[in-house]
Amino acid sequence: MRLKVMFLPLLSLILVFILCVNTNAQLPEKPATVMIGVRLANVEKIDLQSNSYKLDFYLWFIFDPAEISLNDVKAFEFLNGVPSKELIYENETEGFLEYRVKGDFVKTFDFSHYPFESQNLVISIEHKNMNTTYLIYEVDPDSSIDSEINIVGWDIKRFDLQIVEHRFSGTTFSNFVLNLEVQRPFFSSFIKSVLPVSVITTISLLTFFISPQNFSQRISLGVTTLLSASTFHLALIGGIPSTGYLTLADRMMLSIYIIFLYNLSTSVLIMRLVDFKQIEKAQLLNKKAAEMLLILIIILIVIQLIIIN
Repeated sequence: MRLKVMFLPLLSLILVFILCVNTNAQLPEKPATVMIGVRLANVEKIDLQSNSYKLDFYLWFIFDPAEISLNDVKAFEFLNGVPSKELIYENETEGFLEYRVKGDFVKTFDFSHYPFESQNLVISIEHKNMNTTYLIYEVDPDSSIDSEINIVGWDIKRFDLQIVEHRFSGTTFSNFVLNLEVQRPFFSSFIKSVLPVSVITTISLLTFFISPQNFSQRISLGVTTLLSASTFHLALIGGIPSTGYLTLADRMMLSIYIIFLYNLSTSVLIMRLVDFKQIEKAQLLNKKAAEMLLILIIILIVIQLIIIN
């Protein structure tokens, strides 16, 4: 019995040694090369709330059957989505495999410049098992994007393909990455996002043209427009998910709130002076506050430009 107990660990060590020797003996002289190509047919949807997008594209693989089998080429996966794949054509002798792929992909969007941001729609492909020792992907230069693609609310800025190395659990894999950069049209974003709140703010600043004696109308106008601006702010950021940082829209509205606070504070001080029958001082304060308002706006704009850059 003791002899059997001692023999089992020794046998296990021998088996491990044999496996290691066989593994090293089976290492290829050079990794197989597989060329990947994509023809992007359509961008069906960009869902900002769920950080996802739906793509429709053709995906093909060109390979040397002497280096890698068709089944091994098929053993790839999408790292950022689980789309459906329809086999279009396969021929191991020719070394060609093609799919039509449709489905949702995910990526954490960056909203720091919302509502004037650009977003990257990414497709990431990697082999399930074969690392760079066995397989290297290359980009097919014939890859393209359909010229008829039209993404509602977005302009296509850049389309590129690249191969990067992806390290996972101490192993390096060849990673094919498609990146489609889309950007919001500046003019329409300005009309929808900046112009309305600019009009609201301008209306609130009309209080400086109201006589100090009519302080109730001044304060009423300031409060009403402040509520309108707050409602617009909530509607504006309602188009994106909650973020742990301030977007450009948040920083813009923060500047607007500072202007409203300045306006209402001035109106309250003027009201106090009118209550004490100091009409001339109230008029002088109104004039000086209007002059300082321009300086305040310039300072806020400069701060925004510094933060953006």
